[in-house]
Amino acid sequence: MQRFRSSLILATLLAPAALLAQTVTTSGTVSVSAGGTLLEGNRAAYQRTVQHAKQGFAGIEDFNLTREAEDSVFKFDARLLPGDEDYRVSFRFDKTDRFYIEGGYEQFRVWYNGGGGYFRPRGMAFTLFDEDLSLDRTRAWLEAGVYLPNQILLRARYEHRARNGTKDSTMWGDSNAPAPYGTRNITPSLMDLNETTNTFSVDIGNTTQEDQKWNVGGRVSETKIDDKRYSRRRPFDSGGDRIITTKDESSNDLYAAHGFYLRKVNDQLTVSGGALITKLDTVIEGSRIYGQSYDPVYDPNYARRQQRDEGFYNLEGKADVKQTVLNLNAVYTPRKDWSIRPSIRFENRRDEATDEFVEINTGPAPAVAPILEALEGENDKDWSEFTEEIEVRYTGKPNWTFNGTAEWLQGTGNLEEMLGEAGVFAINRDVDLDRFVQKYSFGANWYAKPGLTFAAQYYYKGSMADYGLTRDNTPPYGGDRYPSYIIDQDFETHDVNVRVTWRPVTQLNLVTRYDHQESKVTNVMAGLGKSPSGDYSSDIISQNVTWSPTARLFVTGSVNARYDQLATPAYPFVQNGDNNSINGSLGAGYVVSQKDDVFVDYHWFDADNYIDNSRTSLPFGLTDTQNAFYVTWVRRQTEQMIYTVKYGYVTNDDYTYGRRNDFEAHVLYAKVQYRF
Repeated sequence: MQRFRSSLILATLLAPAALLAQTVTTSGTVSVSAGGTLLEGNRAAYQRTVQHAKQGFAGIEDFNLTREAEDSVFKFDARLLPGDEDYRVSFRFDKTDRFYIEGGYEQFRVWYNGGGGYFRPRGMAFTLFDEDLSLDRTRAWLEAGVYLPNQILLRARYEHRARNGTKDSTMWGDSNAPAPYGTRNITPSLMDLNETTNTFSVDIGNTTQEDQKWNVGGRVSETKIDDKRYSRRRPFDSGGDRIITTKDESSNDLYAAHGFYLRKVNDQLTVSGGALITKLDTVIEGSRIYGQSYDPVYDPNYARRQQRDEGFYNLEGKADVKQTVLNLNAVYTPRKDWSIRPSIRFENRRDEATDEFVEINTGPAPAVAPILEALEGENDKDWSEFTEEIEVRYTGKPNWTFNGTAEWLQGTGNLEEMLGEAGVFAINRDVDLDRFVQKYSFGANWYAKPGLTFAAQYYYKGSMADYGLTRDNTPPYGGDRYPSYIIDQDFETHDVNVRVTWRPVTQLNLVTRYDHQESKVTNVMAGLGKSPSGDYSSDIISQNVTWSPTARLFVTGSVNARYDQLATPAYPFVQNGDNNSINGSLGAGYVVSQKDDVFVDYHWFDADNYIDNSRTSLPFGLTDTQNAFYVTWVRRQTEQMIYTVKYGYVTNDDYTYGRRNDFEAHVLYAKVQYRF
């Protein structure tokens, strides 16, 4: 099958060239390349970092063909790289002012590392499956457009998207092996994904006129999901080793209609408006079953079952979403130095969902008897919000520009939730929701002199959300109460940033940027006063340099230093979360001769935030160092023939996971390009 597909793609590549070879208006390029890696260390970590296959690739990196005639243009391009599983075939034919048609197929692979956690006090980690995971993403499309009188374009498009394969999951399983430190969730899990989406859209409009633009259209899409998550609890434990298979077999149909209209009333005023109506119908199916193997059929007496092995099966439900969005915009320029842009937006969303399933549970030892309970749930949410925004720009002061924006959002809605058995609801809740958001920003640019520019901006954003319970049957204490004991939640952010661009001499360009941000979250719980939930601060400093001392040499460099901290009231237990890092790059190019160029690139990343409190709690932070060095030689043998050879040295030093993701790689790459 693989050989047949490769032969078919190759035949498709060569067919347009054979058909168009006799025309003198044909031009294009063909690039053939190959690459590979000499690797020492973790293969999965390497492939996830560089997004290339360790075993190498070889094939047609780029093939493009263009045929131009007086009243038409044909373009064809392709890529065929086995090993990396990177393929593309596409075409487009334009008949000037009459019609066009385009289509294609593409596939590429995304690599993942399936490794789980690492418990440092015991030097412990689990390997339960091949951690070299990958997803193949595919897309196929066909589009056609017809130009009607007055330059009106009628367009129709079909597109198919899919992703298939395996990737890591952060929902790790647990193990008692780290004793005497207690149970730790460090065993890896993986996801097996099979998802497809088919979309058909059609629209008609005219966006070529300066004084008037419009477009209306519709879209229908169908998505089918067949996803599985495999988790393992207490692996290799003779009394508690079991496997959890969680399935999501949902599907949905989406229907959407949209339109917009823009009108230039006069030289000072332009107005526009738009609308979007969406309907999403979802069928919910799935299960979560414990057993001794993957994809088990539920067995109430499966071996090694434990108390509170909770799951479900026979999940059946549906969810409907209806959304309406309306907006009005204007651009008003009372004078040439002033620009005012007001806008208003309205959105209404209605969600309705129902489901029923059989909940699985297990009683206490020694009987560990199975407990089955048929449950049903309902969810009904209605939400509306208005957003007003105004932006003002002023350019009347020589060498200065100023801008300011103000935005306000008012939202209100209602949420009803019910969950229970045979009409007796353990959760029966009705909540009124209110939200107010405001954001203000101010900015200025100063062109101090040729080659020197300053820019500064400040913005503030605040959000206040109130939750009013009108009905709630859950007891004041217990897991079913969450989140209804939260009655108020406030977010606040301040951000200021400055940028300096300076060219002291013709050959040297410098860009410096500094950004400072502070955010905090405050909650009000029922019966309690305000309490901070978290304070976040961030400082980012970056410097970019471009230097061309001679016509044959250029040097570029950049450094970004980031200092972040999330402070939490739970500091005595989990400590504050730091996300400090520094990364940079350095590149240079040198013209060796009329035919030869040499390029050098170096990239690095360094973080040192890991705090090992794993003996008592969950550790946060990352300590990791990555380096990548590349040398590239390009030779222009003739105007048509170009050779490229590249060598790279890539390393990763992983302290967070006990050096399990370390690697050292020598990367080789070569390409031959022919232009015709």
